[in-house]
Amino acid sequence: MEEVERLRAERNAVANKMKEKLDPSLRQALVDEGKNLKESLIALEEDLVQLTDKLQLEAQSIPNTTHPDVPVGDEESSVTRKEVGSQRSFSFPIKDHLQLGKDLDLFDFDAASEINKFQIPYKLYIVTMTERKNAPSEVSGSKFYYLKNEAVLLEMALVNWGIAEVSKKGFTPLITPEIVRSSVVERCGFQPRAQNTQCVCLASRPQREEFWEGLEDMVRSVPIGKKLFIGGDLNG
Repeated sequence: MEEVERLRAERNAVANKMKEKLDPSLRQALVDEGKNLKESLIALEEDLVQLTDKLQLEAQSIPNTTHPDVPVGDEESSVTRKEVGSQRSFSFPIKDHLQLGKDLDLFDFDAASEINKFQIPYKLYIVTMTERKNAPSEVSGSKFYYLKNEAVLLEMALVNWGIAEVSKKGFTPLITPEIVRSSVVERCGFQPRAQNTQCVCLASRPQREEFWEGLEDMVRSVPIGKKLFIGGDLNG
């Protein structure tokens, strides 16, 4: 890797010198040097790609580890770390969120179950009234829903409130691209075992292995993806 970086730096230096006004003999010498550097780089970069692929395969074989305090077992083995508040009692029959959403017209389960028919990997989709009447339960399957009316405003308000609160703590808000290369997906340890990977290859650019993906956390990793962090630097 160091040798590749060194040759790239030399190639860039030669390219910058070529922009100057030079004697023909010196220009030709730089042209020859640039060709030699290019040939050397091609061979080394091919080796680097192969080594990087091998390293990635080895890295993917390393399993994730859990904290030593995590209990082993089923749900019965779970440990309660903290309880906040106390359970309230009411003098009237209480409703769960499903019933409240139905009464206040906040959810639409029928429209959401229609999206599977169109095989769209993102949650944003507008269902026409005709489609909704013809296929009221074929979009995302059961247990999916559309938020409606005040529920949408409530979710947006909670998102804005959350962003404002974490910004006060020094976090930087980000809106990420929808496109990510396969190498980024692999470096994040994303190894789907099922056929549905949640990533869609762009047919217009298959040679670049770019994907339209619905897992925003992988795109957020790119700015720091190749940085080395020492354990002590992560404290505080």
